[in-house]
This record gives sequence, structure tokens and C-alpha cells, in this order.
Amino acid sequence: MTKEIISWDLSELYENVDGSRIKEDMQKVEKLAEKFRKNIKGKLNEINLTPLKLKEYFKLYEEIAEARFYLRLYSSLMYSTTSQDDDVKNLHSKIQEFVSNISEKTLFFELELNEIEENKFEDLLNSAELSNYKHEMEYTRRKKPHQLSEKEEQIILMKDITGQEGFIKLYNEIESGFVHEFEVDDETKSLTTSELFSYMYNQDKDIRKRALRTLVTRYQENELAFTHIYNNVMKDWGLENKRRNYTNPISRRNLENEVSDTAVETLGNVTSESNQLVEKYYNLKKKILGLSELRMSDIYAPVGEVSKEYTYPEAIELVKKANEEFDPSFASIVDEMYKRNHIDVTPRKGKQGGAFCSYGKQKKYPYVFVNFTGNIDSVLTLAHELGHATHHYNIQQNQTMINIGSSLPVAEIASVFNEMVAFDYLMKQDLSKEEKIILLANHIEGNFGTSHRQNAFYHFERRIHELMKNKLPTADDYKDIYIEEMEKMFGNSVSHIKEDYASYWSVVSHFIQVPFYVYAYNMSNLLVIALYQMYLEEKDEFVPKFIELLSVGTSKTPAEMLAKMGIDLDDPTFWQKGISYLSFKIDELKELIG
Repeated sequence: MTKEIISWDLSELYENVDGSRIKEDMQKVEKLAEKFRKNIKGKLNEINLTPLKLKEYFKLYEEIAEARFYLRLYSSLMYSTTSQDDDVKNLHSKIQEFVSNISEKTLFFELELNEIEENKFEDLLNSAELSNYKHEMEYTRRKKPHQLSEKEEQIILMKDITGQEGFIKLYNEIESGFVHEFEVDDETKSLTTSELFSYMYNQDKDIRKRALRTLVTRYQENELAFTHIYNNVMKDWGLENKRRNYTNPISRRNLENEVSDTAVETLGNVTSESNQLVEKYYNLKKKILGLSELRMSDIYAPVGEVSKEYTYPEAIELVKKANEEFDPSFASIVDEMYKRNHIDVTPRKGKQGGAFCSYGKQKKYPYVFVNFTGNIDSVLTLAHELGHATHHYNIQQNQTMINIGSSLPVAEIASVFNEMVAFDYLMKQDLSKEEKIILLANHIEGNFGTSHRQNAFYHFERRIHELMKNKLPTADDYKDIYIEEMEKMFGNSVSHIKEDYASYWSVVSHFIQVPFYVYAYNMSNLLVIALYQMYLEEKDEFVPKFIELLSVGTSKTPAEMLAKMGIDLDDPTFWQKGISYLSFKIDELKELIG
């Protein structure tokens, strides 16, 4: 793979971190927020408040939110790739504080919406003028029992800058600064975490084992700091939730995701009850690899010859062709993302690990962040994030700023779906039996990673929050609970999990970045499997319904948007469909192996 650094072009947002336009936009937003507060505060409860007047207020609120959003987007995207640069760090910190300050000035709007008398609120809610804001108003009303006073909400915004956001920033700066010295073919290389992790896919068992040990060692060396960071952020989440009268730590995330506690618990139980599929697959993989035992360093081992390596342009072309078969509009979005350099590709020092997609400017194209290393997993990760991009693009073409988000369970639909589209495209190519076995094994492992592994994380996270009610967890507590959940998932198929993997808990930054995010992966994955089966049955009839689903944003609840597809998230038999698919794929692999 070329050593050329392929980075994104953010000039559509701002030219550089110290440009005058950033300062000008900050001043503009500051004035808008002050004017908004001065002219509107106290007026939402007036008896003569009309739907048209409230619509005017909402439009001003959106104008502030949009300008603030671009400032935060630019600083966070710059920070994700150059977190060791002092100018970037300063801008990121400055924008965090600025956004918090603006939020303080405008948070009265949501609080006063909930002070409107019930009958009056219902009249406003059902008015034609406010149809675009109906769901936002309903969602705000559901949060009313958990609202604090304006002064308390302002204090929370202020303390988060040096509290949870400060700790998360510290974690990112430590983790993104990791450089791993790793010897391959008598040559010592200085590798980023993403580059080192690519050796987990190496055919050489010793290289895989050393790669995992090297990776885990760096996190182990920072165990004290990471334990302190995790404890502070997770404790902060628990204490704030208690103050807001949530029944348990996950209830706040469920409300924000607009899914019921029942749906999340049902999903977790159905997935856990099928852990024997994970055990069955990895015992099969152990047999394929001809190993007497399978260790954590072997779970990503290729099951055949080394897979084809892809250049970045080849990977883009593959995703485009796969998307073209589904719908030309998807391929067009991928092509534009590539041409406009909206994708940051190359792993490098100072760049964070992992992958994500962020919204871009309204009516324009999003930004994708990957750490591309050329293997098949990197290609499918690229397909996943470009699936997010098609989702974000469709939302921003159809919604105003207030509705451009997406509930976490729905947020992963397009991304996981696009992975499946890319996988099926690959399987239809002129492949040998061995190559099909490799692809199918990768597909099964990817699904386990998105469903069962994330489900294990979900149970780990719940247990840590439960433990925090009685004590502050130690590093050993984190390790013990993490390993217990890994052992439940793998059963007897993997050995030495504690020895090899105990410190890996701190690699999963979702626990602090977005508490209880992880179950959304599982929910989306099993949800998408069901949707994909519908696509295979309906073909062209399915596509416009799916694109409509990707255009809704937060203008409807997940239940409302999925009801059109005949899906009930509280029904355990629905989730079982996804589990049955995974079972079928394992049997298909077994038959291919013979």
C-alpha cells in the first residue's frame, strides 16, 4: 500500500485553524445567541403565543445551532487527525468552551417549551405551521420529568468542560499518541495502533501473538490513568442520571435513543442466549486453522491464504460498484465523497484509532474517517462508513437542522446494510472455493463483532455501572468483569482469555465517549439483517422505501419509521430472525469446508 498520506479536505468548513473566519463566525453566533435570549426568553409562556410565532423562534434556534455545529465539527475533525498539534488542541479546547457558553444562553428554550400549559402545548403541537418541529416538541416533552432548573443545567454544561469532556480529551491524547515498536522480518517498525492491529490478521501465529501482546502492553502501562478516566466519566454519568430521576443508568440513553427499556433488555437476552453460535463458529475456526487451541490473538487469523490487498482507489471502486447494483444514487454519493477528498484514509501518528462518519454542511457531503490498511476488513470498514455517508447525505437533503440527527439504533442501519451489500458483491465475483470460505468467515466474524461482541460490552458496561453504586471499581474489577463477559461469549472455543486480553477493556472508548452506545450496534445489525432479507425478496420495490427510511432523520421515532417496514422492536421473535441468519451462515461455511 502506498505510503502517501491521504487526508481529507476540510476547506468547505474552514481554511485553517487560525483563520479569521473562525473568529468572525464565533462572534456572529455569540451575537445571535444573545439576541435570541434577550428577545425570546420568558415569551414561550405568553397567552398570545401563536404557532407562527413559535415557528419563527424555532428557525432562529436552528440558525444558531447550525453555525455552532460547523465550528464544533471542524475543530473535532481536525483534532481527530492531528491531536498532537498545539494549535489544533487549542482550537478544540476553545470551541468546546465556546459551544458550552452558547448552549448556556439558549438552553432556556427547551426548558420553557416544557413550561407551556398542557392544552396550549397540544394545540401548538398539532398545528400545521409547526409540523417540522412536532417530533422535537414531543421528544422535549418526554424529557420533562428529567429536566433540572436552568441554573442547574448551566452548571452541568460548565463543569463538563473540565469534567467529563476534559477526561475524554485526556484519554484521546494519550491513546492517539501511542507508537508501537514492533519487529517484523528482522526490522523494527514504529506503528500506530491501527497499523499494529493489522498484524492481528497475519498468517503467522507468532506475529499475531506478539502484535496483541504489544498492543495490550501499551494500554496496561496506562492502566492507572485509564482507570481513573473511566471511573470519573462513568461516575459522572451515574450521578447526573440519579439527579435527573432516571431509574437506572441506561434509561437516559434509551430515552435519547427513543427505544424502550424492554426492547433493549429483550435484545440483550436474545443475543446472550445465542452465545453458543459464537462458541460453535470459533471451534470450527480452530479446526480450519489446525490449531490445538485458539487464543485471543488467533480470532482474526485468516482461514486461508493471505487475502488480496487493496489500494485505496481499488477499495473505493469496489464499494461504488456494489452500491451501483443496489441503487445508482448510493454510488454517486461515494464517488463525490472520493472526488471531494471528504475521506481521511491514512493511519499516522496523532490520528485517533477506529473509524467514523460525521455530518458535513447542510445539503452537502459528510466526512468519513478511517484507518485504511489495505486488507479486506479495511475495505468493509470503508463500506460501513460510506453507508453512514449515504444516510447523512439523504437526511441533510430532506431535513432542517433540528432533525438532521438519528437515534443510535437507527444510526447504524445504512452502514451495516452497506457492508452486507459490499459482502454480497464480493461473494458474486469469480472467486475460488478457498476465497469464498475466507470471505464467509470474515462476514460471520464481522457479524459476531457487531452483535455478540457489542452485546458482551453492553453487559460489561451495565455491570460496571451497577458496581459503582457500591464502590469505585479498580483496574482489577474492570479486568475481571470484562473477562467474565468475554468468556461467556466464547465459551470453550478460546483459551487463555484472561492472560491475553484482560487489559483490553480500556481499548473500548465508547464506554466513556457515549455511554451505552454499544447496544445500538447489535440492535442495528440484527435489524439490518431482517431488512436485507426483505431487500432480497422485494428487490427494486424495497429501494425507495429504504431511501425514505434514510431520509427521516429525527423527524420521527424509530418505532414510527420502522412500523412502515412491519418491525416491532419489543418482539423477541423479530430479533431471533437475525440470530437464525447467523446460524444459517455458519452451516453454509461448514458445508463449504466439507
